[in-house]
Amino acid sequence: MEARNIDIALVQEPHSYNGSLPGFPSSYRLFFSHSFDIIKAAIIVRNRNISTFLDLNYLDYNMVTVRLNINRISYLFVSYYFEPSKNIDFDLQKINQIFSNVPINRLVWSMDANSKSETWFSPLSDSRGTKLAEFISAHNLFVVNDDCGPTFCGSRGSSYIDVTAVGTDLLEDVSCWHLPAYDSLSDHKAIEFDIALNSNSPSNDGDSCIFNLKKANWKLFYDSSKYLLSSISDLIVSCQNPESLHDLAKELISIVQNSCEMSIPIKKQGMHRIMNARLQRRTVPIRV
Repeated sequence: MEARNIDIALVQEPHSYNGSLPGFPSSYRLFFSHSFDIIKAAIIVRNRNISTFLDLNYLDYNMVTVRLNINRISYLFVSYYFEPSKNIDFDLQKINQIFSNVPINRLVWSMDANSKSETWFSPLSDSRGTKLAEFISAHNLFVVNDDCGPTFCGSRGSSYIDVTAVGTDLLEDVSCWHLPAYDSLSDHKAIEFDIALNSNSPSNDGDSCIFNLKKANWKLFYDSSKYLLSSISDLIVSCQNPESLHDLAKELISIVQNSCEMSIPIKKQGMHRIMNARLQRRTVPIRV
């Protein structure tokens, strides 16, 4: 995680020993159920600047739910392992208990689904995948997998069974979902993606500007605003009515903002890297 600058890892089927996850630095925060000898799901947070809360109400040997607070905004992270031999309806009922009781608009859900669906680019769909895809859609969630090839490659073949889904507020903020080339030491490939967590709060250096002024197209800004700014300026100078002046000021702000959006890219603030993968079997990277 250090070498890849991974902030958070969502893990399924990690390498475990006597009900623990060995091999991690003491500075890493490890979240999993200590009630079982078998660990099928975990969440690992490397970034010490992220506030975390483990929800014990939704914790099992194959399920971990952690709330992360970043810039005073709460995000829900869920790592889940679907047992291939169990009826998927049981798992979906368990997950539905979470989604029915907590907000999921800022959800990041990484899973070993052991299910196939064209929704996550599997060439074939099965009944488990159909049910899972319908469940995801019913909760207004979105699969963000890209068509990067199979996520599982074993002696019996390959398949697309590792899925990443997010809530509505994060859909446009996820980027660079891919399968990195390094060996994950597992039949499952590691998955990495970035999430841009924008906030209205000032950055550490006190700069609250959301626009990347170093990449501004000032000619486009000037061309798109000069006539409107000239007209509104004349109206402001001649205005005698306080209410009208207030409306003109709002119009001036709108003109400048629209021109900025046309000609200046917005900063990607708070970019975090997230991983979904297997730790010596399977671990999921996340840059949050």
